[in-house]
Amino acid sequence: MIVCMKKVSVIIKSLWQDEVLNSLGAIGVVHLTPVNQSKNVKIEELKDKIALLEKSLFLISDTLKRERKGAEVSDSEFEKDGLSLAKELFACVDKIKQLEDKIKQLELEYDRLRVWGEFNPEDINTLKGSGLTIRFFRCRQKELKNIREGLNIHIISIRGSTLFIAVISDKDNINIPLQEVRIPTCDIGKIKIMLDDYKNRLNNIKKRRNELFRQTSLIKKTLACFQDILSYEEARAGMGRKDDISYLVGFCPESEIQSLKIIAEKKEWAILIGEPADDDTVPTLMKHSKWTVLFRPVMNFIGVIPGYREYDTNALFLIFFSIFFALLVGDGGYGIVMLIMTFLVKKFYKQTSKELILLFYFLSGTTILWGAVTGNWFGVEALSHLPVLKQTVIPYLYTYAGKNEGSVMRLCFFIGVVQLSIAHIWAAIRAYPAPQVFAELGWAALIWGIYYIARFLVLNEVLNPLGLFLPVIGMVMVVSFGEQKGDGTVKGVVRGLATFPVNILTGIGSLSDLVSYIRLFAVGLATREVAAAFNNMAYDIGFDTGLKILIVIIILLSGHTVNVILAAMAVLVHGVRLNLLEFSKHLNIEWSGIPYRPFKVAIQ
Repeated sequence: MIVCMKKVSVIIKSLWQDEVLNSLGAIGVVHLTPVNQSKNVKIEELKDKIALLEKSLFLISDTLKRERKGAEVSDSEFEKDGLSLAKELFACVDKIKQLEDKIKQLELEYDRLRVWGEFNPEDINTLKGSGLTIRFFRCRQKELKNIREGLNIHIISIRGSTLFIAVISDKDNINIPLQEVRIPTCDIGKIKIMLDDYKNRLNNIKKRRNELFRQTSLIKKTLACFQDILSYEEARAGMGRKDDISYLVGFCPESEIQSLKIIAEKKEWAILIGEPADDDTVPTLMKHSKWTVLFRPVMNFIGVIPGYREYDTNALFLIFFSIFFALLVGDGGYGIVMLIMTFLVKKFYKQTSKELILLFYFLSGTTILWGAVTGNWFGVEALSHLPVLKQTVIPYLYTYAGKNEGSVMRLCFFIGVVQLSIAHIWAAIRAYPAPQVFAELGWAALIWGIYYIARFLVLNEVLNPLGLFLPVIGMVMVVSFGEQKGDGTVKGVVRGLATFPVNILTGIGSLSDLVSYIRLFAVGLATREVAAAFNNMAYDIGFDTGLKILIVIIILLSGHTVNVILAAMAVLVHGVRLNLLEFSKHLNIEWSGIPYRPFKVAIQ
């Protein structure tokens, strides 16, 4: 559930600012909201330093990952602070990039000159001054005939079919129809010396960089310190001030109000506690039960949080997400594999969160259950005929009976209409006793009417009369009660008629939302067909030799692994979407919440 918050205002003498912040930071229950929004130079400087430290930690992590090295912990810390280390680290990284660019250029030049052997370019200029010209060319063997007779030609080296030649003449304006190569400005020996020097410097700087990498813990400590200072300075700068009086505003969980009252009385603060105003940006604090906590890893992964005045949907999301997961994966055999893998992860990776392990146990169970009732085990139809597995199959849902595809689509539509109508019934409960209760019930009726229309359009069923009656009744209720604001029933109806075109478009969108649930059937069918395709491929190869058996094993393992990965991607795309978009839209959840972050620092 979303924890109830109280708005708290603390009024003190301006001289007490540091004392009150230290006291609030010690108890850590108030989420502060800045009253003063003016910019503060010190805060901007702190943010820049924090950004530098965070970038340095990311750089360390990324570099170690790319170079596949582990960060070592130094026995003794540097005498410098973490900020100086971060600055030196970035200076090292910039210098490394410059040296690597220079080395790359020199290596290209070295590779270009190596074919000409070792010589001093100055000697060529000396010869030119005495009337002898040396020019360099590259060509193929057959192109040598293009050089007129009488020229002194020397083949310096050969690479594949390419000749590198020097032409010596007493004239420098002779036309030679070959690809000429510019005369080097530096001899290859000097380039080799420069390369060795740059590489030594590069190794030394990388060695220093790696020494800095081992100081990750010190950089993290400095970052944490600056973050505390930033929180403190933001809280101090965000206080309201008037003459000798200062005040701060924040939000505190209702359960923690008593502890705040006690310290306010002890410190002789003036404190005002009340309900948040409608225009207040109230932070959201989620309190999970033993059941809803299972879905927390998914929401943390997505990174969204409902607004304070929105809904805690975790329990519903867990129920429907597990159903979506089972239908999208669609294979009881894959559920068994997931169950085994979850057990192994729990056994050998102790740091894995308990919530995540329990979630995957639950999802594995629902997938196995769906595989059992549909008779789908690794895409092998024969397995569904085994005595034990055959008893679990529901004929209406048996996956290998082509006529049952309509049954599964019908089930998907039913799941959709139930979830979407729950959204409007829940909104109606919250709206009670306002007239909007009937508007929300009207939307629920409209969606049930759309359910019968979808079955008519997609499954070619006879249109149920409810498909015509319920949308009409639902829209009448929406028009009559959706815009009632307590200023008269007639005025509310008039406003409802004015928004009627928009509501018609919303109703059409509801049809689209409901049809979206058919993706559960489509992806599940695709998973089954891909599994069957790999099984048939393996069966066609045969099992009559050891090599064929090995190939079959490779095909089955790789094929089913790819299929499981594709199913997992489908869950992330479709399973999450149906909850966060289709369902949430009908409940008017915008996921605009800000997390509750109580002020917890105490800078002395």
